[in-house]
Amino acid sequence: MLNTELRTACFFVLTLAITSCSTNEKKHTLAELDVSDSKNTHATVFVKPKSEAEIKKAYYEYIRNASQADQSRQAAINRIAAMELNLTNKILADSDSNENEDITDRLYLESLEKAANLLSTSLRDFPDASNNDNTLYQLSRTQDQLGRGDLAVANLKTLVSKYPESPFYAEAQFRLAEHAFVSGDYITAEDAYTEVILTSSNDRFYEKSLFKRGWTRYKQELYDEAVDDYLQALTYHRFADIEKLNKTERDQFDEYFRAIGLVFSHLRGARSLNEYFADQTNFKYLYHTYTVVADIYVKQERFSDAAETMKLFVEDHPSAVEAPLAQLNMVTIWQQGNFTDRLHEQIEVLYTAYNPTSAYWKENPNNSAQKEIQNTLRDYIVKLAAFHHSQYQKSGKKAHFNSANIWYSRYINHYEHFARQDKIYARYGDLLASGGMKGQALSYYEEAAYDGELVLDKKAAYATATLSNELYNTATSASKSNWLAKHTEYAYRYASLYPEDPGVGNIIANAAQLSFAAKDYERAIKLTQLYKPSGKNRQDFVIGNIKARSFLDSGDYTGAESAFTDLLTENKLSSGERKKVQDSIALSIYKRGEQAKSEGDIESAVHHFGRIVQRYPQSAVAATGLYDAASLSITNELWGSAIFYYESFQQLFPKHKYNKEATRQLSVAYLKSNQKDKAAKQFEQLARGDESREVKMAALWQAAQLYDERKDIDAAIRSYREYAHAFKEPYPQNMEAMHRLTALYKQKRDSQKRYFWQTKIKNADARASQRVKTDRTNFIASSTVLDLAEQQKQDFTRTRLVEPLATNLKKKKKQMQAAIKLYGQASAYKISEVTTQSTFQIADIYQTFSVALLESERPSHLNGDELEQYNILLEDQAFPFEEKAIEFYETNLSRVKDDTYDQWISTSHQKLIELFPVRFDRKVKVEAFYNE
Repeated sequence: MLNTELRTACFFVLTLAITSCSTNEKKHTLAELDVSDSKNTHATVFVKPKSEAEIKKAYYEYIRNASQADQSRQAAINRIAAMELNLTNKILADSDSNENEDITDRLYLESLEKAANLLSTSLRDFPDASNNDNTLYQLSRTQDQLGRGDLAVANLKTLVSKYPESPFYAEAQFRLAEHAFVSGDYITAEDAYTEVILTSSNDRFYEKSLFKRGWTRYKQELYDEAVDDYLQALTYHRFADIEKLNKTERDQFDEYFRAIGLVFSHLRGARSLNEYFADQTNFKYLYHTYTVVADIYVKQERFSDAAETMKLFVEDHPSAVEAPLAQLNMVTIWQQGNFTDRLHEQIEVLYTAYNPTSAYWKENPNNSAQKEIQNTLRDYIVKLAAFHHSQYQKSGKKAHFNSANIWYSRYINHYEHFARQDKIYARYGDLLASGGMKGQALSYYEEAAYDGELVLDKKAAYATATLSNELYNTATSASKSNWLAKHTEYAYRYASLYPEDPGVGNIIANAAQLSFAAKDYERAIKLTQLYKPSGKNRQDFVIGNIKARSFLDSGDYTGAESAFTDLLTENKLSSGERKKVQDSIALSIYKRGEQAKSEGDIESAVHHFGRIVQRYPQSAVAATGLYDAASLSITNELWGSAIFYYESFQQLFPKHKYNKEATRQLSVAYLKSNQKDKAAKQFEQLARGDESREVKMAALWQAAQLYDERKDIDAAIRSYREYAHAFKEPYPQNMEAMHRLTALYKQKRDSQKRYFWQTKIKNADARASQRVKTDRTNFIASSTVLDLAEQQKQDFTRTRLVEPLATNLKKKKKQMQAAIKLYGQASAYKISEVTTQSTFQIADIYQTFSVALLESERPSHLNGDELEQYNILLEDQAFPFEEKAIEFYETNLSRVKDDTYDQWISTSHQKLIELFPVRFDRKVKVEAFYNE
C-alpha cells in the first residue's frame, strides 16, 4: 500500500517524467504509421479511437505488427510509456478518493512496471536513437520509483557516459553525487559534484553542488578546500544583510556558516581565520565568521579558544567597526565560562578602550555599537563594583575596598544620571560606611534617600536611621536625649513607610525596649506593630515577646493571641519556650471567650472556646474550652454548633468525666435541630473529618455572599459580622468581610457601626503580620483609612474659627492634624490613586486652614490700629499654610514624571493655577512635559 508521502513524491516525479517524454519524443502520429503492405498505395487510414484504452490498444497492436527496425515503432513505444506514466499520475491524483487501496496500489505498480519495460525495450531495440538520453533519464526515474535504486544509478551512469551534452547531464551527475555521498563514497561524490559545477547548464544545481562538494571535502578532512566551496556557495547566493533575511534565508545562511565554523574549528581556529582572510579584509561577513567559530568553541566549553578567537579578530582588524563588539563578546565568553579573574580583566580592557569619554568614540562618532557598548558597560561597572564590595564585606581586605571605590567613582563619573535608578548612591554609601568613612557615607545616603520631603530609596533611608543611632551611641551626655528623640522618630518614620523591610527591627529595637521598660505599653505596642520579623535572629523573639506581653497585660487579648502566634511561627524556639508560648496563646483565646461571654456576644464566645482545641489540643484549657463552647451553644439553642462541639468533645476526649453528659446533650441537640438525612450525613462527615472549621467557614462565607447578592442587607450583615468575628484567618477573607460590613452599614446609614468596623479594619491591618497581607488587603486598609481621613476632614471643615477663638482654633488644629495623619497613613500603602487623593486632600486641608485663619472671626475688643495689626499678624500666620498647600499640590503634580495622571493630579494643577497663576497657568508646557 502506498503511503501518502510516497504517492506525493511519485506524483511529482512522474509529472516531470511525462513532461519530459512529451517534450522530447519525435513528432509521429498513428496516422503516419502504415501497418498494411507497403506496396498497397491505398491503405486504410487509421481512425483515432474514442477512448484512451482504445488508443493504447492500437499502439500496442502497432508495436506487435511493426518491424523491429521501424523508427516509428520507437516513437510508439515511448508514447505508450508516457501514457502509462500519465496513468500512474492519474492513479496518484485519485488515490485519496479510492476506497480499495490494494487495487489502487496494484494498478499503480503495474503501470510503472509497464513503463519501465517499454523504456527498456526502446533502449534495447533502438540503441542509437537520438533521444535516448531522455529515455534513459525517464527509465532511471521510473526504476527509482519502483525501488530499484541500483538500476536507476546504472542508467544515470550510462546517460552521463554516452551523452555528456544532454540537458539532463547536470542533474544526472547531481543525482549520482547524492547517491555516492549517502553511500559514504566521498571521493566519487566529490568528482560528480565537480562535474555539475563545471557543466554549463547547471543553474539549478550549481550552488547546491558547491555546498555539497564542500561537505565531501570536509568528510575527507580537506578543510581548506571545503571552506573554499562553502564561501563560493555563500558568495554565489548573494545573501542580503543579516538583519533583513527572512526565516528561510536565515536558516540557509546559518547552515552555511555552521559548516564554515566547523571547518575552522578543525583547523587552527582563529589563526586559521586570520591566515585565510588575510587578503579578504573586506569580506562582508568577516566578523560573523569569527563569532560563529567562537560560538562553536563556547558550545564545546572551549572558552579560552573562543576568547582567543575574538582577541585575534581585534588584533588583526583593530580598525574594524565590530572591534568594540568583539571586546564585548570576550566579556560574555568569560562570563559564560565563570572565569572571574579573566572576566574582570576583560571588563577593565573594555572600560579603558570604550568608556563614554574614551578617545575611540571621538575618533569613531558614527559607530553603531556605541549605544550597546555603553549600556552594557554601565551594567558591568555596576556588577564589578558590587563584586568587589561583596568581597570586601566578606574578607575585609583593603584591596577590595579600593577596587570597589574605583568602580563606584567611575560610575558616578560616567553614569551619574542613572545613579538613583541603579541605586549607586546607596551602595556607595554602604561601602564608605563599612570602611569607617561615615561622614561621606551619610552624604551619599542622603542623595539616595531624599528629594526634598520625598523618600526615594528605602535602603538609604534605613541607613540614615542606623547612622543616627550610631551617632547617638557616640554622642556626649548633653546631646544624648536629643539624639534619642531623633532616633525614635527616624525609627517610627522608616518602619511606617517600609514595615516589610527585614532590617527595620535593628532601627526600632532600642526605642521599643526603652518604652517597654518604662511600662508605656501603648508606645511599645505602637513600635513593635511596625516590626516585621525576619525569622533569622533572636531579636525577633525579644521584640515579639514585648509586643505579646504588652497586649496581654493591657487586656487586649485579640492582639495578644496574634502576637503570640507570630512569636511561635516566626522564631526557632526551644521545646520549653514553645510550650509556654502555646499555653499563652490558648490562655489568650480562652480570655477572649470569657470577655465575649461577659459582653453578651455568645456567638464569639462559642467560637473562641471551641477553637482552642483546633490549635492546641494538648493545652490545659483545651477540653474546658471545647465543653464550654458546647454548653454555651446548647444553652442558647445554637443546635448546629452544639452538635459539632459535642461530637468533637467525644472524639477528642472520650475518657473525660463530662463525656456522658456530652452524649445526653448531643441527643437533645439532634432532636431540637430537626435535621433531615442530608444534614445528618453532613454532620457525620464533619465529625469524621479534620477540616470542620474550614467547611463551616466556606458555608458561612457563601451564605453571606448570597444574602449580599439578594440585597438582604440585615442577613448579609449578620453573616459577614459572624464571619468577621469567627474567622480571623485567612486574614484576606476576614478583611473582605469587614470591608463588606462597612459598605452595608453605609447603605443603612448607620454611621456609628460603620465607623466601628472601619476602626476594626485599621487595627486589624496594624496588628497583622506582613506574611498574610495581599494587594487586596492593602487596598481595603488604605481605602478604609482614606475614608476615616475623609470623615475627620469633614469634622475639620465644619469647625469654624469663631469666638471663643482660642478654643475653636485649638480644636480645628487638632482635627487638621488628625486628618493629615490619617491621609499620611493611607498614602503610605503606596497605592497610586489613594496616594494622589491623600496628597491632594492634605494640600486642601492646609489651604482651607489658611483661608479659615484669614476669614476667622475677629476679637470684638479690637479696633483701629490694633485690628489692623491683628490682621497683619493673621496673614503672617496663614501664609505658611498656603505655602504648605502649594508644596503638596506640587508633589502631586510631580508624579506626572512617573506616568501617573488622574483627577487628583489634574485638580492639584487647577489649584496651583488658582494659587500661583503666573507660574502654573501654562497648560501647553505642562501637557508637553506630561507627554515627554
